[in-house]
Amino acid sequence: MSTNVHGYVALLLHAHIPYVRHDEADITLEERWFFEAVVDSYLPLIEMMDRLLEEGVPYALTLSLSPPLLAMLEDAGLQKRLRKHLASLCELAQREVIRLWGHAEFGATARLYADRYHRLLALYDRLRGDLIGKFRSLRSSGCLELITCAATHAFLPLVKNDAALRAQLEAAVQEFRRHFGSAPAGIWLPECGYTPAVEPHLEALGLRYFVVDAHAYAGAPTSVPLRTPSGACAFARDLDAGAQVWSAESGYPGDPDYREYYRDIGFDLGANGGAEWEYLKPYVLPDGARIHTGFKYYRVTGTGDAKAPYHPAQAAQKAQQHAEHFVASRVAQLRRLAEEREAGVGGSAAQPPQPPVIVCPYDAELFGHWWHEGHQWLEAVLRGLAAARSDRVVVSATTLGGYAAAHAPTPAAVLPESSWGRGGYAEVWLQPRSQWVHPLLHAAEDRLVLAALKHRKTELLSPLQIRALNQAARELMLAQSSDWTFILDAETVTHYAVKRIETHIASFHKLLDTFENDTDIFSIRKLSELVTALERKSPFLPEVHYRLYQPAAVSFFRDSSGELSTPVPSQPDTVPPMRILMLAWEYPPHVIGGLARAVNDLSVQLAAAGHEIHVVTCLAPDCSPYERLDGVHVHRVEVLSTPESLHFLDWVFQMNLAFSDKILRLCAQGVQFDIVHAHDWLVYYAAKECKDALQLPLLATIHATESGRNMGKLDTPVQKRIHALEHKLANEADHVVVCSPYMQQEVMHLFHIPFHKMTHIPNGVMPFRVPAACDSTSNRKLSQALSLSSVSPGDALPPILAFLGRLVYEKGVHILISAMQTVLKECPAARLVIAGTGPELEALQQLAAPFGDHIRFTGFLGETDKSLLLHRADLCVFPSLYEPFGLVALEAMASGTPLIVSDTGGLSGIVEHGINGYKVPPGDVGLLASHIVQLLQNPAAAAELAADALIKVRDRFGWEQIGAITLSTYATLISAHEEPSGIFLHQKEIIK
Repeated sequence: MSTNVHGYVALLLHAHIPYVRHDEADITLEERWFFEAVVDSYLPLIEMMDRLLEEGVPYALTLSLSPPLLAMLEDAGLQKRLRKHLASLCELAQREVIRLWGHAEFGATARLYADRYHRLLALYDRLRGDLIGKFRSLRSSGCLELITCAATHAFLPLVKNDAALRAQLEAAVQEFRRHFGSAPAGIWLPECGYTPAVEPHLEALGLRYFVVDAHAYAGAPTSVPLRTPSGACAFARDLDAGAQVWSAESGYPGDPDYREYYRDIGFDLGANGGAEWEYLKPYVLPDGARIHTGFKYYRVTGTGDAKAPYHPAQAAQKAQQHAEHFVASRVAQLRRLAEEREAGVGGSAAQPPQPPVIVCPYDAELFGHWWHEGHQWLEAVLRGLAAARSDRVVVSATTLGGYAAAHAPTPAAVLPESSWGRGGYAEVWLQPRSQWVHPLLHAAEDRLVLAALKHRKTELLSPLQIRALNQAARELMLAQSSDWTFILDAETVTHYAVKRIETHIASFHKLLDTFENDTDIFSIRKLSELVTALERKSPFLPEVHYRLYQPAAVSFFRDSSGELSTPVPSQPDTVPPMRILMLAWEYPPHVIGGLARAVNDLSVQLAAAGHEIHVVTCLAPDCSPYERLDGVHVHRVEVLSTPESLHFLDWVFQMNLAFSDKILRLCAQGVQFDIVHAHDWLVYYAAKECKDALQLPLLATIHATESGRNMGKLDTPVQKRIHALEHKLANEADHVVVCSPYMQQEVMHLFHIPFHKMTHIPNGVMPFRVPAACDSTSNRKLSQALSLSSVSPGDALPPILAFLGRLVYEKGVHILISAMQTVLKECPAARLVIAGTGPELEALQQLAAPFGDHIRFTGFLGETDKSLLLHRADLCVFPSLYEPFGLVALEAMASGTPLIVSDTGGLSGIVEHGINGYKVPPGDVGLLASHIVQLLQNPAAAAELAADALIKVRDRFGWEQIGAITLSTYATLISAHEEPSGIFLHQKEIIK
C-alpha cells in the first residue's frame, strides 16, 4: 500500500430506562432500575469523560438519551430519592468496611466500594442533581455528541398508524430541543428497529442519521454507510466489534477475572434470618423483598455456582488488556478493509472512496452496571484510539454526526424492516406471550387518530378538553414502550409489564370516554379530576399535543431511488382552475432578497398551469399600478408614507392597510378568490383581514425568521415585535409552507406549530442560460470587477471565486474573506468577486482592503449581470451562518458552476458533500480555504461535481413539479375549509 488510508471507529452508547416513576413514598423495585443505572453507569460515565477532558485526551463518543430517561433525570422527586439512595449506599459501604475489617479477600474490595460511593455522592452534589445540564456541558466540549430516541422507546416497525409513528419521533425531537436547546441531528431507533415508513418523518424532522443492524445491508459492506430514501445516513452495526462485547460465549464481560453480577450480599447475607438479616434489612425493599445492593465480592470464575473472590486490581489489568485487544482488532480490521479496497476499484478524482467507519453501539447500562469494569475498558479504548496508528492505516475515533457531516454517504439503498433483536426482526416484541398487546395498541392508535381528526380545530375546545386529549396521547405512548413486551419475552417481572400495559390502555380509554361525555357540570368535574390525577402521576412529555396524531400534511416524499417524487398530476381535470391571491411586499422589479424571485417564479408557473393568479405588492418606481406579466395579474399598491419617513413597523402597518383596501376593491369588482397565500410576516395584517372578512383559507409561507437572522437573539423591541408577528402569522394560517426541513424544525420550535400543519416545499430555479453579451454600464462594471480588461489575448484567465447575496452578517462573507489569505498562498492569481449590497458593505470592504485587487465588490447586479457572473465564475462560495433555503446555490448549480456551501439550514439539503458540491461547517475558515484550493487546483473534479449538480437541479427543483405540489396543497386546504370535517391527506391518498 503506497499511502496511508484514514479509517474511523464510532462508539455509541444508548442510554435508556423505561418510565418507572411512581408516586409512592417508598422506593419500588422499578425505581431501583433507574437509581442503579445512574449510580453504576451514568455518573461513572461523566467521571470518565471529565477525566479525559482534564488530561487533554481527544475522544469522540455518541450518546443517545431517551425521553423517558431525560424525564426521570429532571424529576425533582426522583432526584431527592436518588440522593437518598446514594447516601444509603455510602452508609452501607461504611458498615461493610467495618464488617469486613481485616478480611483477607474482601476487606480491600469493601474499602474500594466506600471510596467509590462517597466519590459519586460528592459528584452528584456538585452537579446539584442536574445530570442533563452536565451532559449539555460535555456536549459543548465537542467530544460528546448527543442524539435522541423515540418518545417512549416504541418498537417502530409494529406501530400501525403513520400518525402514531410520526408522533413518537416528533415528540422525541421536541423533548430533546427542550432539554438541549437545539434539535438532534440523529436518532437511535429503539432496538435498531427500522421500517421504511420512518423515512419521510426522518427527513421532515431533520434526523440525518441512524443505526441499523448489519443484516439490513443485505451483503453490502457494513463499513460504508448507505444513503436512504430520505437522504439520511444509515450506519450498520459492526458484528465483529459487537461480538467482542456482547457475545455470551466470547465477549469480554464474561472473563473469569471480572466481577460476578449475580453474587450480591442482598441474596448472600441472612439467608436464615438472624443478625445478618437485621443488618441487611434497611437496604432492601420496604416489604423485605431481596434485591441487588451493589455490594458484590466474587468474580465470574467459571460456569458453575462456585465463585472465587474478586480482585479489583486483577480485573482492572484485564480491562486494559481487553481494551488494547479491541483497539488492535479495529486497526487490523481497517487495514484489511483498506487492502480490499486497494485491490478493487478506487473512486474517481472528484469522488474519492469514502473512508471506512466501524460502528460500535452498546447499551450504556452495560458499562458499570452489568459489566462492572466496563468504564475502565471504555476509557482505555478511547485513550487507545487517540493514539492508534499503523503503518498502513490512520485510525481516529469519531461521532456518528461528525462522520456523516464530513463524508456524506454516496451509495443509495432501500433497506428492509429489521432490528438487532433475536431473529433480526420483531420476534422478541411479537411472540405468543405478547401477541395480545398489539391489537390493544392498534385499537388505541385508531381511536386517538379519529379523535384528533374530529377535534382538528383546537379553538373549539376548552383548555381542560385539550389537556385530556394530550394526556390520552401520553398514556398511549407509555403503553407503546418496547420495554413491556421485552419483559414479557424475557419472563422476568411479567406481572409488572402486564400491569403497565393494561393500566395505560385503561386510562387512555377512560379519558376519551369521559371526554366524550362531558355534557354537564358533574361530568366536567369528573374529567378534571381524572386528568389532574394522571398528569400528576406521569409528569412526562410536557409539550406533547394530541394534534401530532392528525394525518400528515401534503409534503414531498422520496421514491426508492432517494429522489424527490411528485406523483400528483398537474392536468386541469385533476386540480380544477383556482383563483389565488398572493400577498408579498416585494415582487420584481422591487427585489430585496430571494422572496421576490420565489414568489414571481411560483406565480408564473401556476398561471402557466391554467390558474388565475393575483399578486398584491408594493408599487415600485417606473411601474404601472396594474399589469399582466407572464400571465400573472400584478397589483402594485402605493403606500402614502415611505419607510424612511416612518418607523419601519409603522410603515408596514400602513402597507397592510393599503393592501386590504386594494383587495376589497377587487372583490367589489367581482373578483372572488379561492385561497390567500401570504409570504412572510410583513403581510400578516392583510392576510388575517382576508381570512376573516372574506372567509378564505389562509396558507402562509415562512421564508425566514427574525430569530434565525439574528442567530437566536431577540434583543431590540423591533426584533421582538417582528418575532411576535411571525408567530401570529404561523398560528393564524390554516397551513404553513416552509422551504426546507431545516426551516420546518425552526418554525416548529419557535412558534409551536405541529408537524402536521406544515408542508416542506423547496424553492425552485428557472433554467439559467448564458446571456448574450451586451454593452450596458453594469456589464462594463462587472467586466472591470472581473479584471478581464487587463488580461491580454492568449493569457490564461484568472480563477474567479464568486459570492452573490445580501451583505449581512448571517451570509458569512467575512468568513470567505478571511479564507482568502490561505487561498492566495496556494492560488495567487485567484480573484474573489462579491456581488450584492447591504448594511455590512463598508465593514466588509475594510476587511478586504489588504487584499487589494484580489477582492472586488460589484454592488447590486441585475439578472443579466448575475447570470454572466455565475457562468464566468470558476467556483461559487456561499459560507452562510444562517440560510433558510439558499436559492442562489440553486442558481449556481443551474448555471453549471461548482460550489461550496456551509453545512447549515437549507443549504445542507441542497448540496450533497462530494457528490454535487462541497459542504463545510459554518464558520470553519480553515476547511473552507482547503476546499476552495482543492477545487481550483482540480478543475476536472470540480466539473464533475457541477455536472451532477445540474442533473439534480433539473430533476428535483424544477418549477413544474414544485407548482404541482403547491396546487395540490391549495386544493386540499380549500377542500378542508369547505368541509369542516375535512382533513389533510398524504399525497398518496390524494391521487387515489
